[in-house]
Amino acid sequence: MVPIQSTFGLGDALFFVPFVVIAVVIFAFAGAVVYLEHRKEMALIESGHYDEVGRDSRAWILGGGLLVLALGLGSVVSALLSGGAVGDGVTAVFVGLAALAYYFYKRRAVGTTAA
Repeated sequence: MVPIQSTFGLGDALFFVPFVVIAVVIFAFAGAVVYLEHRKEMALIESGHYDEVGRDSRAWILGGGLLVLALGLGSVVSALLSGGAVGDGVTAVFVGLAALAYYFYKRRAVGTTAA
């Protein structure tokens, strides 16, 4: 009887463990953020302050910043994994980070003037 030969060994399986762990951590973090946002919105609804949050005009900056950051990071990672030149991904990463920094700066500025 001839044993089944496979080129997929334990070393190859261990190579993918960090990627699986990173994916699980990302999903757990996203789940925690969604849960905390839900609790915050429920508390705002119960206290009657939910209408004030709905009028925030900075929400598009947060969404746009996250989108550009994700696109830029995806471009950089794919370029590094394929061995090619990085290209415009780095620029998109910095634009996304700048939009996120602007959002949190304005959030803090509005929070200190309202208090």
